[in-house]
Amino acid sequence: MERDQGTMMETKTSNQTHWYLLTGLVLGLAIGLVISLLISPAVNAEALPHELDQAGKAVYREQIALAYTSNYDLSRAMSRLELLQDADPAAALIAQAQAVVAQGGPVELSRALAELGAAVQQLSAPTSP
Repeated sequence: MERDQGTMMETKTSNQTHWYLLTGLVLGLAIGLVISLLISPAVNAEALPHELDQAGKAVYREQIALAYTSNYDLSRAMSRLELLQDADPAAALIAQAQAVVAQGGPVELSRALAELGAAVQQLSAPTSP
């Protein structure tokens, strides 16, 4: 009889399913998704300049203009402006300089934007023979 009970116990354990593994996997995935999407989502701090919104592009242009006024390296400023992929970078710089003046922003910033805009405009203007 002991032998019959032993084989019955072995049969019961071999017939048990492993639902706890699947349940743990599903619960783990669900909790991971909730945490990563809702509670603490990842923020992409690395974006290409042309992917920025208008405010981000304005800040980027300001930094380029301020860097230009410190070293007057037009080729470096042009390469940075090309990353924004503006149709007309000179017009964008000049318009931003006018917006800074209209909003009562710093004079140094508007002067730097206008100076770089004029240099870019002069560089892109066709020369007459």
